[in-house]
Amino acid sequence: MLATLALRELISGKEFSEISEVYVNNLPKEIQENTDKTIMLLRESGAFLDMFGNDSFFGKTNQIEVQIFYKLDVDFDIDAFETRLMKFLVSEHYRITDVREHTLDPDTLQMTAVFYVAHEKILKGE
Repeated sequence: MLATLALRELISGKEFSEISEVYVNNLPKEIQENTDKTIMLLRESGAFLDMFGNDSFFGKTNQIEVQIFYKLDVDFDIDAFETRLMKFLVSEHYRITDVREHTLDPDTLQMTAVFYVAHEKILKGE
C-alpha cells in the first residue's frame, strides 16, 4: 500500500473531529475553494532505501508532506490540535522531520500548516 494511503487510513481511523476530510495527492476541484471545512492533503515527498553492503536493501523510508487547510471560522485551538496530531503520529512510529510556519492562502485567506513525517518500513523477504 502506498505510504500516503496508509497514513490516510491511520488518521481517518483516529477521532480527529477537527479534520473534515483527508485527501491524497490532490484536492478535488469542488474542495479547492471550500472554506467551511478543515481539510488535510497528504503527498509523497521522498523515499529512501536502507541499504545492505551487498547491493540489496532491507527497508524503505517514506517521507510524506502533510498540508492542513483550516476553515475560515476555526472553532478549536489550532496549536493544541497540531500538537495532539503530531504526538499521535509519533506514537504510531512516524518521525516529524520538518515543521513549517503557518501561512495564509492568498486566494481563500485560509490559514495553512505544513509539516513532514517519515515512516520506515522493514522489508521481509520482499
